[in-house]
Amino acid sequence: MLRTIPISVSIQSMSSSAAAAAAASPTAGGDWTVVSRRGRRRGEAPPTACQPDAPPPLPVTPIPWAPSDPSLDPARVSRLVARVHAAISRVAASRLYGRLLPPDSPLRRRLARLAPARLSLLGVGSFESSPAARLQLALAALLRRDFLPDAASEDLFDPVLSAVECAAAAELGFSVPNLDDGCRRRVEEPTLFYMPHCEALLYDALLAANWESPAQLRRVCALGNSFRRYALQAEDNRSVPTAQAAYVLAARRFAWEERVGETGVLDDDDWFAHAFNETSWHFFEVEDDVDLADSIAGGRR
Repeated sequence: MLRTIPISVSIQSMSSSAAAAAAASPTAGGDWTVVSRRGRRRGEAPPTACQPDAPPPLPVTPIPWAPSDPSLDPARVSRLVARVHAAISRVAASRLYGRLLPPDSPLRRRLARLAPARLSLLGVGSFESSPAARLQLALAALLRRDFLPDAASEDLFDPVLSAVECAAAAELGFSVPNLDDGCRRRVEEPTLFYMPHCEALLYDALLAANWESPAQLRRVCALGNSFRRYALQAEDNRSVPTAQAAYVLAARRFAWEERVGETGVLDDDDWFAHAFNETSWHFFEVEDDVDLADSIAGGRR
């Protein structure tokens, strides 16, 4: 069970030394996704989804977490919520959203069989400073609204989140954990994980936490970067970090993957294409008699 951070209390109680450490740490967001808080000049291309060659290690056990910027301005929160609502309207009217879960499609039927009771948005980045991150948050809100049951719950997390972003997330219906688990999250109920442009090792941590049995792994659905593409990268170069994502590579044997849309046909906007390029659904249709421990050991050999 995730513990969530009570925004108004935790911000006030965080010590000045903890705040300084959060602000000074050069790798505060390195485990997940790096989003610049500076705007781009007219004519500049949006940042790419490339990841560093040697990402810092993920926490092995959950560690306490507090927002990187503890200052809380209600006016900023209100503006940010309004900007997210505008992004929700934009994504809802987009070609991409029309293709995301086509009616009567195998994809829609698989999601219905899974019947997710929770939506987790992981690695969203700073959605106050990044238009792409706001679009990704908007997509998560629409998935929750249109495809999950009314009783479903939702949370989001990224180590770079500020207090303003946490408060805005709460107004939008998302809880924010007060622990950084490095994506090592064992699910207790069928869960849809939306992990836009995360490193392969984050998906790997999620799979490892749910690798104990086929029934447990079948509770997981991942919407994010293509596992098929990660496997191709590992085949081309065994020295890249992707090649160390043993669970991602092993899961390719029984993962049902479908890409949302081809680059260039999503929408005529650079930020929109950046937010959703290479987005794929992954369902783990592993049979009960599959020995998952042996499959991962074989892959490592």
